[in-house]
Formats: sequence, structure tokens, C-alpha cells
Amino acid sequence: MAAAQKCARCEAEILPGQLACWACGALTAAAPEGKAEGLEEGEPTSAAAEEGGSGASWRERLRGITAIRMRTLILWSGSPILFAAILVAAVARESLGIEGIISGREGEAPNVAAAEGQASGQASAEEGSNFDLPITRTTLTGGDEKVMEFEVINDSFSRPRGAASANGRLYIVDPEQGALFVLDSDGVELGRVRRSDSDFVEPVDVAADAAGNVYVLDAGGGGQISVHDADGAFVFAVPIAENTLDRSRGIDVDYQGRIWVALTPALDVAAFDAGGQELIRIATDLEGRDLQPVDVVYSADDAVFVSTVGLTAVIRFTLTGEPVSLWPLVDANSVDGPHLAVDEDGVIYVTQPERGRLLRIAGDDLDSLQAWALPAGPSLRKLVGIAAGPDGALVVTDSENGSIYRIPTGQQDPTDG
Repeated sequence: MAAAQKCARCEAEILPGQLACWACGALTAAAPEGKAEGLEEGEPTSAAAEEGGSGASWRERLRGITAIRMRTLILWSGSPILFAAILVAAVARESLGIEGIISGREGEAPNVAAAEGQASGQASAEEGSNFDLPITRTTLTGGDEKVMEFEVINDSFSRPRGAASANGRLYIVDPEQGALFVLDSDGVELGRVRRSDSDFVEPVDVAADAAGNVYVLDAGGGGQISVHDADGAFVFAVPIAENTLDRSRGIDVDYQGRIWVALTPALDVAAFDAGGQELIRIATDLEGRDLQPVDVVYSADDAVFVSTVGLTAVIRFTLTGEPVSLWPLVDANSVDGPHLAVDEDGVIYVTQPERGRLLRIAGDDLDSLQAWALPAGPSLRKLVGIAAGPDGALVVTDSENGSIYRIPTGQQDPTDG
């Protein structure tokens, strides 16, 4: 089989004959002429792929085919036979649960299960025999979601992603505008910052430490973490080795001041001190599974929570890198991947960008897992960044419609009557 190539848009590996990048949806040279939705004019498609791929596993073939979403099909003017084949594959993708991807073995058909986002209130947990690891998998299988009211506090962004709450303010990064935005607690803009010691290239995430310092992760130009004061003024750049942070997607700063980064291309998460010294590294490439980390948060009980794509999930690791628990998520890509926040009580919240949903994880047992839905409407599209504020409210970014939402966490489900 010919060697895999890299996507020109997000640098994910492209299998020979694959029609679209599984991570970002960019069309490859093997795809019929057309333009994938979400690809701006002038953006590159994936690198050319060679014909073939008959030796690929069923997982690889499934990923390659189903990367093309239903919404792109109507843009294609290719063969009716090809259209029908891709349509069937796309429908199959919506019907396959995460169980099939986790538990399928080579030569076996994947298990068919309901995807979490389709019905998700109750859950089941079992020891993760599908990984040859002592890992507990908690999977949502059915029931009612808790419906959470929200308010739009700002709708003037282009593609907002990361969010942080500190100093009585909100901090949002927008890679399309190349800026860090400082907002008051009501979402009113107080200022915007476009540079550290140089212009921002692609600021994708932001975090704050206990002292109120603000950390911006810039994924472009080889990558950089810059530290800013409460007003957004640049203070210093963390001296991490060149290109270590390139294309990284998520950042967190724990109560000890350790800077945690999801090193997406490396399939690792790592902790650094403010001097750039690497302190901890945890591999997410479990048993060769495709687990690209896109965000990370540290919990006070020495647990490290990592959200991944490829196989989209949240995984809890120990500080020594041992995986303990796994929560499957609905498929997402690494650019608009699921992000994490932890509140003052140690509760973990994770966005599900492709479903407009949140998960609330308060422990490993079934009763500690909740799925939250926001009332449907034209304003709600793709939830990505998330931050937990001291007032008990969540702040969530919507990367497709340029909005910032506030979600009070103590509210009753309005569907309860």
C-alpha cells in the first residue's frame, strides 16, 4: 500500500484513496470536483492521495469514506453511482456508535450502537476489556438530556475558540481575527490584543492561573505560549523549545502554576513550568489507537483529563500516564474539537461541537454523568471553547456563528415542569 500523506489544511495523515481528510473535512485530490462546506475560498484541499487502499483495515476505510459529511454531498456533481455510495456511507456513519470504533477487532464487524448525542441521559459502565488496559469506559446509551437555558452575551466574533475566566473578566481568543479579547463579565469588550512579542498567528486557546495571569496558546508559526496581565498586556513568552507547540490545540494552568498543553501532532500532553522546562509528559497513543489530544485540564485529585479526536473521547489519566477512565464522545475534528473546563468543585465539563451539547462529569460512577442540551435554534451551531466562572456559570464559545454564551449551572431543567 502506498504511503500515507498529510492533509494540507490540518496535517492529519491521509490514507491512499481517501476522499477527504477525516480530521477537518478538507477534500483530497482523489475527491470529485467540489468544495466542502466550511472550507474558505483559497484554503488548500488535502494533499493528493494515490489510488488503492485495498489493504487498509475496516477502521481506516470507514474513516476515509465517512469523513465527507452529509452537507457536502449536495455540492458534488460527480457520478450518480459515487453519490449514492457516499450517501449510504454517510448515513451509516450517523448510525455507528463509538462502541464500534473502540471494540471492533480486525476482521470483525463493528458493533452498532446509538451515538451518544442522539439520546443521552442514562449510562452504562464496564471494565474496558476492549482496550487491553485497566480502564473504565462510561457510555451514554439512552434517556432524556437535561435542557439548559443560556444567554448570548456577545455575538461579534468571527471564529471564537478558547475561553477563560479570571479577574472578574472573560478572555476569548479568535484565530480568524488573530486576537485575544478581554471582556467584562457581561460580555462587553474592554480591549483586544493582537500580539505578544510578535503578531499572533493562530491563537487557539487561552487559560489563566490562580494569580490572574493570562496564557495564550498560539498554534501557528511553530507555536508559542505568551503570558499577559489582566488587561491583556504582554508580559513574557514561555521559552519552550522551537516547534514543540506547533499545531497544539489546548492549554490549562493548574493551581501549582504548571502549564498543561495538548501537543496534538505528537499524540502527547505535557506540563511545563514558566521557564519552559518540561515536567510531565503523558502519551495518548494507547495501543496504537488514534487519539489526538485537543485539550487538557488538571484536577486537584492528581487526575489529568484529556479530550481527543480521531477516536473522540475524554480520558482520565494519572500523573504517571496511566489511563483510568474513558467517556466516548460524538465525532469531532481537531480544529473545532471538544474542549474541557473544571470548576471549583472539581466537576469536569466538555463541549460536543458536532452536537451542540455538553457533558458534565462529576465522577466515574453512572450517576455522576449528565448530558446537557441547549434549546435548539438558529443561534446555536458549534460549541468549542468553555470556561467555568466563579459565579457558577459556564462560558462557551460557538465557533461557527461568532457568539459567546453564558450557561448558569444551578438551574432546573425547564422540561421538568
